[in-house]
Amino acid sequence: MKLFFSYIIMFSNTFLIFARQMHDRFIMANYTPYLILNRVSQDGCTTLYVRYNYNRSKRTLITTGYRIKPVHWDDKKKWVKRACPQFEEIDIVLTKITSKLGEILSYANDNGIDPTVDFVLLELEKDRKYEQRSNHVKIFDVLELYIEEKKTVVSPDQIKDYKTLKKHLTNFKEYSTQPITFRNLNLKFYNEFMDYLYYKAVKPDGKVGLVTNSAGKIIRLLKGFVHYQIAKGIIPNIDLKNFKVVEEETDAIYLNEKELSEIYELNLSDDEELEQIRDVFIVGCYTGLRYSDLSNLNSEHIDSKSGNINIKQRKVHKAVVIPIIDYVPNILKKYNNQLPKITGYKFNERVKELGQKIKLNQKVEIVRKKGNNKVKVVLLKWQMISSHTCRRSFCTNMYLSGFPAEELKRISGHKSPAAFMRYIKVDNQQAADRLKELRNKLNK
Repeated sequence: MKLFFSYIIMFSNTFLIFARQMHDRFIMANYTPYLILNRVSQDGCTTLYVRYNYNRSKRTLITTGYRIKPVHWDDKKKWVKRACPQFEEIDIVLTKITSKLGEILSYANDNGIDPTVDFVLLELEKDRKYEQRSNHVKIFDVLELYIEEKKTVVSPDQIKDYKTLKKHLTNFKEYSTQPITFRNLNLKFYNEFMDYLYYKAVKPDGKVGLVTNSAGKIIRLLKGFVHYQIAKGIIPNIDLKNFKVVEEETDAIYLNEKELSEIYELNLSDDEELEQIRDVFIVGCYTGLRYSDLSNLNSEHIDSKSGNINIKQRKVHKAVVIPIIDYVPNILKKYNNQLPKITGYKFNERVKELGQKIKLNQKVEIVRKKGNNKVKVVLLKWQMISSHTCRRSFCTNMYLSGFPAEELKRISGHKSPAAFMRYIKVDNQQAADRLKELRNKLNK
């Protein structure tokens, strides 16, 4: 009997090793346009290839039939630059080869075929058409189902983000040189989609082109959607390692406690709406709540005995406990623990007037990236105030007052230290003063 079980265990282990090897092969198999930069001939050109990687040790170079100068190669995007004299011809050839390789790998995966180098080269030589699987899925149909499925488990704000992703993908169809399918989620798609997001995507305010962080967010949503479908077995594995989620540090402002005090003291009795916006803004700056949570704050969230706000954040479904401090008790009492309902659009439109009234006229230079370009804009500080200023002001002011960052993160509900620190707007002088003050206290 022991011998029988030993054979069973040995067979199971052998099968697991084989399955893992096959899984690794399909995961590793990928392709990318490739230039050998250290093999430049006397005419200053080198051969352009598409490299197929079966795994870490087995790969092959597939020639495109073109030779280009290294200066015409974008090593980051892994694609020929538009400045290349033969760009249009090479662009078509690269697209054809990479799309064909994508079809071959999908065919191999669908039919349980090991996509070895020899197999891929032979399929390229045959140049045949592949029949679609009977259960072939369309990306837009699956995305619509994905949004419906997520409605029960994520916040309305996240659903809005998914709908924005769908809108951009739908509008991108007009500019894409290939059909938008799961099979075509390749490097060519990524480069074209990023170009669309940076220079052609229309924002809600009618302006054209997204900044770096907004474009990066769309890519992050797309990758999350695709990985979810892979995990569910709806589609075969797709290698998205070249789909970089771009981001940059923002130059967003915060208001210090003196500025907040001046706003709180404003006499706005002749403008009821602006007074309500002021009160909601101050509560946001002393609780760190996102506007989606501020706009739904009511008596159910107020624990008068402990003097805390107990609320489950809508965006991340995380429960937080926030102390009711400074101006917040008086404002909540004023509205009987039910803050005024103001649309986000109206709030962001008029909250800037508060900064204008206390003369926040400091000039702030904003630098944003759009693709490879940097766009500089100079604004007055009051022009930059928005609902996001609340959360940023809370985190920065409480941090500067000496409250430990790790405990502050528990109150703000940030998931990670990195995400939290993006909300701390401390300049070099403030950092130096903070350290000096801390050392003086220790020495005393």
